[in-house]
Amino acid sequence: MTVRPARRLPMTLVAILALTACNGEPDEGAPEQTAQSVAVVGQDTLTWDAEELTVDAGTITVELTCEDGVNHNFVIAETDEEVAECAPGESVSGTVDLDAGEYEYVCTVPGHEQTMRGTLTVN
Repeated sequence: MTVRPARRLPMTLVAILALTACNGEPDEGAPEQTAQSVAVVGQDTLTWDAEELTVDAGTITVELTCEDGVNHNFVIAETDEEVAECAPGESVSGTVDLDAGEYEYVCTVPGHEQTMRGTLTVN
């Protein structure tokens, strides 16, 4: 089968346009993507599964899972901002904007605060 050069021209133009459009530079109208996620489990033993978390500054999504027996929340102690709250056996997510620094996260459900504390390092 012989392909004539005239038939290849449209495909060549499509390839050139696609490569030109994908020049590796961000689209000026697109929002900057700085969101990231951390996952933490509030355990039935009134402890976190992770007592230290590290993320980059910006918008952070916290994925909170509660084990079957107990409800929990995830609060940034310095700002008193509740990022997420879940019922037993549930998983939820919430977002928070944080600058670089070290923050304490805590579950403020009555009786949980003493043992459910962790450190969130934001770079």
